[in-house]
Amino acid sequence: MLRINITTQPTRLEYTINNAKLNLQSTQPKVQLQTTPATVEIRQPQGELTIDNYPCRYSIGLRNVADLAEDFAALGRQTVMDTIARIAQEGDQLARIESKSNAIADIAANSTISEVSDITYAHIALPDIHYQANPVQFNPVDGKVDLTLQRGTVQGDFQRGNVDIKVTQYPSIEILAVDIKA
Repeated sequence: MLRINITTQPTRLEYTINNAKLNLQSTQPKVQLQTTPATVEIRQPQGELTIDNYPCRYSIGLRNVADLAEDFAALGRQTVMDTIARIAQEGDQLARIESKSNAIADIAANSTISEVSDITYAHIALPDIHYQANPVQFNPVDGKVDLTLQRGTVQGDFQRGNVDIKVTQYPSIEILAVDIKA
């Protein structure tokens, strides 16, 4: 009896693999920022306050020379007018002969009577007060921002990978016919 023996030998491969390499070197970006703050200069000059007490003093009788002379002149005019009126009245009284009264005695009696002075409540004038405000002096100065950018860099070194394949054993098939005695 014949028998067939088949022997096979597979392919053997040897691989040499070098991986790809990427070397990166980078420098960081830099930002330099310098600021100058905004400022405001504010100055408030003092206002001017003016107080004139003269109207108050005038109302209680304390006057300056010009007003005192004017008041005395007005008083003199009024006194002259009152005196003229009194003399005219006395002349009219003396001219009335038809009345049986003694005109000279009446005139003499009336001239000795003085009027009782009254207390008069009068308003005292307020002083003149004037205030002039000076405006605010406002001087703003703008702030500044100085920006300096330094870009970052990236340097790359790329090495490709490779694969080396070697056949260390080739495939083979061996077929043998063997005679077997039974």
